[in-house]
Amino acid sequence: MRVGVLMGGESSERSVSLRSGEAVCEAIHQLGDEAISIDPCSLSDTLDALKSVDKVFIALHGNLGESGHIQGLLDWLELPYTGSGLSSSSICLNKHRARQVLSEQGFHYAKWQAVHRSQSAEAIVAAAEHVGYPLVVKPTSQGCSIGVTKVSSPEDLSAAVRQAFDYDDNILLEGFISGKEYTCGILGDQALPVVQICSETFFDWTAKFGAQTATYHCPSDLSPDEEQAIQAVSLAAFHALGCRGWGRLDVILGDDGKIYPIEMNTSPGMTPRSVFPMASREIGLDFAQTIESILALASFDPV
Repeated sequence: MRVGVLMGGESSERSVSLRSGEAVCEAIHQLGDEAISIDPCSLSDTLDALKSVDKVFIALHGNLGESGHIQGLLDWLELPYTGSGLSSSSICLNKHRARQVLSEQGFHYAKWQAVHRSQSAEAIVAAAEHVGYPLVVKPTSQGCSIGVTKVSSPEDLSAAVRQAFDYDDNILLEGFISGKEYTCGILGDQALPVVQICSETFFDWTAKFGAQTATYHCPSDLSPDEEQAIQAVSLAAFHALGCRGWGRLDVILGDDGKIYPIEMNTSPGMTPRSVFPMASREIGLDFAQTIESILALASFDPV
C-alpha cells in the first residue's frame, strides 16, 4: 500500500506537523508499506503526488489540515483519509462553533464571549467584564495553545487581545477554570486511557513546545470513576461533533467536580512527545500499531 502522508503546510503549527509526519512515515515503513511525504504548499504539486497513493494519513495540524479544506479535496478525489470529514473538522477547529454545538447538548463550559477584530476597544473591555477575571484570551481557529494568554486583570487585557488578533480575526474571551488538565484520545469507538497534563506555568505553546515545562502522565492520578467520566464525556463529544476515525479531547476537571471540554483535536500530534501514542501504549499498541489502526479507519465522504 502507498500511503500519502500530508505534513507541514503553511499553518502556525508547521514545525509540529513536520515532526508528526516524519514519525508517521517511519511507522508506515515499519509496517511494510510505502510512505510518500507530501508537503501541501502547492496545489498542483499536491494533486500530482496524490495521484499515486492508495490512502492518505493527515498529519497536518491547524489550518488546512483540520479546517475541512483538505478533507473536501480528498472527498472529491475519492481518496480514503484518516480522521474526521469536512464538516466535523471545520466545526472542531472553530472553538466558538464547537462550544455552541456542545453547550446546546449539555456539556459544561465557563462563561465566554466571542469578539471580532472590528469591535471597538470599549466593546472588548465590556465583553471581558461580562466574562469576569481571571479569563483566557484565545484565537478562535488555532490549535496547540497558539496565541493563548491567561489574563488576571484589566491592565493585561489589551496586550493579550492584540496577540490573539495576530492569528485570527475572531477571538474568544473565556472564564478561567480552576482545576486539573487532562486529555483523552479516541480510536474508533474506544476512549483511550486518560493522560494527565502537569505544568508549573500556564499551559500555553511555550509549555508544550518551547521550554517544554509540561509533563504528561499515563496512567493519571484520576480515580477509576473520574477516569471513566472523562472517557465518557470525550466519546460523547466526539460523537456530538460528528467526528470519526480518531481524535483527542482536551478537558479540565474543575475544582467544582465538573468536566469542561477545551478543544477537540481532529488531527492530534504524533511526535515522540505526543500524548496520543502514550495513551495507546496503555492498551497494548506500539506506535506503528497505532498508525496501522488509524489507517484501517480511513474513509471519505462521497461528493
